[in-house]
Amino acid sequence: MHIILGFLGVVVTILVLLNRLSDAGIDIGWLNPFAWRRRRNWRKQYKGNPIFQLKQPLEVACLLCTAMAKIDGEISREDKNRLLELFQEQLGRDQKQASDLLMSSSYLLGDGEEALAKPEKIIESALDEFSEEQAKSVVSLLESILNNGIRSTDKAQTFLSKVNSTFASKFDRNSGW
Repeated sequence: MHIILGFLGVVVTILVLLNRLSDAGIDIGWLNPFAWRRRRNWRKQYKGNPIFQLKQPLEVACLLCTAMAKIDGEISREDKNRLLELFQEQLGRDQKQASDLLMSSSYLLGDGEEALAKPEKIIESALDEFSEEQAKSVVSLLESILNNGIRSTDKAQTFLSKVNSTFASKFDRNSGW
């Protein structure tokens, strides 16, 4: 019995001290691991790059195509027109929708360095939403942009191989057991 009374005395003492600390303006809420994790996840989402949080395959495809066109620097007028044509023909969008997709992709990319360095991370968030045909279509779009608009640089080839290997990791089921 004396052990239970001692334990209850310690609990009451701790609660009184915590109450006195909060009355004095000292916040000890940072000790709560659940609140800490929730704040950390929210901070990562809020301060993170939005290109790594795209969930729709169409948005990811347009972003990758814009990044491929932007690989040698800024996009020229001819490249923009070619991208708009590809968005209309290959993705089945009208002129306004294609223009909106290009504008939002360009805005999200910024200078494009982070997207060019980590295309697999861009695809990763929407990889489950992609069908095999959509993945093949994205790779063929990137190849057509590479062949038509820009010089075939090592940077462009590396970007294309990263995208291709990311899609192949999900859809290549003939590689063994």
